Amino acid sequence: MTNADGPGTHPPPALRIGAPERQMARDALEVHLDEERLDADEFARRVAVCEQAVDQTELLKIFADLPAPCPQLPSADAPAEADEDMQPGLLAGCLTLGLGIPVAIVVGVVYGTWWALAVPVTVTVTMAYVEHLRQPPRGRGESGGPHRPSD
Repeated sequence: MTNADGPGTHPPPALRIGAPERQMARDALEVHLDEERLDADEFARRVAVCEQAVDQTELLKIFADLPAPCPQLPSADAPAEADEDMQPGLLAGCLTLGLGIPVAIVVGVVYGTWWALAVPVTVTVTMAYVEHLRQPPRGRGESGGPHRPSD
């Protein structure tokens, strides 16, 4: 089966919305009502359409003829950005414990060296401490001393 528009020309699927997105839309519509861009009947009609909207495209159509504000909806790549925030030390520590402890248990059973369980735990604790040292201090003013509130 081929696409008449050519390969790779499908538009991205519209993301589904939920209660938080509908609430943002209602709040934005209330601003437009307060600023008299919408009358009460038009406001009620658009809120009803908002409640029935299933995806972002349907929700944004409600605001097509209105200026800002309109709801700021999350994009499809938002979850990928959250993964980038994971600290490398945390990931390495999880891998060390997840892979190191089963290996240490097998080595402990086969060779009777139960002290091998201490190796992945020690490595993980050391890596966590090094990562802690690499983080900038929190709660400090520009001078580097403790932050004191102004009187």
